[in-house]
Amino acid sequence: MKKILLALLIGTATLTVGTSCTKEYYDVVPSITMVYERTADQWEGTDNQAFLTLPVPELTEYYVKQGVVSVAYSDDGERTYKSIGTKAGAAYSFDYRVGSVTIRAEDPILGDFFVEVPDRIFIKVTLTEADFVE
Repeated sequence: MKKILLALLIGTATLTVGTSCTKEYYDVVPSITMVYERTADQWEGTDNQAFLTLPVPELTEYYVKQGVVSVAYSDDGERTYKSIGTKAGAAYSFDYRVGSVTIRAEDPILGDFFVEVPDRIFIKVTLTEADFVE
């Protein structure tokens, strides 16, 4: 009888310790978003490459080295946003540095394809804090 009670006690203790709950709380990761409106005449470049540089003073060295920078665009008056990619045969990409984001629209093979930029475009730049893991 003692062996059964001892086994029952050990089993109950194991279940209690193994199933104890711990609550984890996550902080909200701070992000900031800026929206820029630009027209076709504000793009620079040649026939097969066009670029648009946006001043983003909030884009500090912290975001360049550790944070997350994302860019999306809307060419339908902000009804929808799209990620940077290919549109009407032109390859869209972006790069960033402290204080600015540059968006490029170019012929993917830099041939003689004429890149037509949107008449009016909204560009959303989002900066998100992140923990750097080495």
